[in-house]
Amino acid sequence: MTADDVDAASRRRMSLILSLAGIVLIAGLWWQLAQAIPVPRDAATTAGRLAVGLSALLPAAAVPFAMILVQTVARFLGGVFDPLAGAETRFLQVNQRVISNTVEQFAVFAPAFLALCAAAPATGIPAALALSPAWAAARLVFWFGYLAHPMARAPGMAATVAAVLAALGGAAWVWWLAG
Repeated sequence: MTADDVDAASRRRMSLILSLAGIVLIAGLWWQLAQAIPVPRDAATTAGRLAVGLSALLPAAAVPFAMILVQTVARFLGGVFDPLAGAETRFLQVNQRVISNTVEQFAVFAPAFLALCAAAPATGIPAALALSPAWAAARLVFWFGYLAHPMARAPGMAATVAAVLAALGGAAWVWWLAG
């Protein structure tokens, strides 16, 4: 066993610990939000649940917008107008990776979230709606963590995956029960 093997094992162990912490924190946030959100009066119909779900996507949509805005301002202030010229700072490079990954995650989360909202029973809507701000918080943790150190992105990535899996799994479950 080489020093590189030990170092890689140590990094994997730390990543796993950070990931588990992120999952526990996002689950706790989701639970608190689900308890605080009342059943919307429009939750009795599919159209009403979809309307509420679309509105509830706003926190999740605001996060990539904030990331893009920060990237735009950083490019302007740094005078880095050509992303292909090779003059990007580490901040711009990391931020671009975060934006790309967030858009990719959102492309899976949003339709799964809306499918869950459309099919969930009215009493389950608060739990479904809580996933959007939880996903948004997970992406912020990923963003700030990645800017600090690549290893520090693990809690946010794990929390994001947990929120996406909850939306996908929840949507599949309620649609399977309805079918």
